[in-house]
Amino acid sequence: MRFYAYRVTFLFNDRSERGKLRFTGPQRAWFLHQILTQAFEDMGPGESRDAAKLTAHGRMTGYMEFVATEDALFCHFEPELKETLPEEIRRYVFATQVVIDDVSDEYGLVLIVGERWREAVVTAGAVEQETRSLGPAAGYVWVPAASRPEVLEQLSSSGAREATEDDLERMRIDNAVPRWGREMDVKTFPQETGIDSWAVHYDKGCYVGQEAMAKIHFRGKVNRRLAKLEGDRLRRGEDIIDEGVKVGIVTSAQGDKGLALVRYTVEPGAEVEVGASRAKVVS
Repeated sequence: MRFYAYRVTFLFNDRSERGKLRFTGPQRAWFLHQILTQAFEDMGPGESRDAAKLTAHGRMTGYMEFVATEDALFCHFEPELKETLPEEIRRYVFATQVVIDDVSDEYGLVLIVGERWREAVVTAGAVEQETRSLGPAAGYVWVPAASRPEVLEQLSSSGAREATEDDLERMRIDNAVPRWGREMDVKTFPQETGIDSWAVHYDKGCYVGQEAMAKIHFRGKVNRRLAKLEGDRLRRGEDIIDEGVKVGIVTSAQGDKGLALVRYTVEPGAEVEVGASRAKVVS
């Protein structure tokens, strides 16, 4: 195996515990195009896109990050979706010419943060996947599971710094990027967290939940929105109170910064109560 690590400072984190699927077969893109919020039929090798799985009423049941290769589409998702999402996708196959393989144990998944993240690792069998999950330039590198320890060692020895999940959460919160299991769950509409601006394709044909998405986008609004908070001792799960009325809940928190889903009437700049202290809605 050939491996090169450039002596440029990066952050990295091993996220191999995430669920991973591989879609092959001549109708793989068509199949995903029919059931997810994203367009896939025009997706070229090396391109990355995010997508959501919806109910017929438009609420989310999963969120995935995809990358295309010459002969497959790969996706990964939060570990808590491993038990539900793969089977939910498979039940739509019917006679479609697509093969869905769970490759969670076949590949390691290394997150690299830095403007030149693509230069951090070159190894046989690797697949590079751009990600917007943190805000700054970053990407995932899929590597064969057997190569993962060597890749991690080489990154560390080249001067890259291993980031903790707390480091990455602070970065994500600073950039107000929603995450499944925090800002997104089975009660969430994509428009509430703003992911519809990059993970929902409003001009493609029918898919599960498409009618609900169109109604919200073209005719209506959602009652909640994603907001950034600043305040002392913010804690995930705390209620947000404005003039004695619950207007939201803290969904992520690191120190004095957090994210929340609040009623759409809560304006940036509002001072609210969170637990025993006060906080400011900054966006």
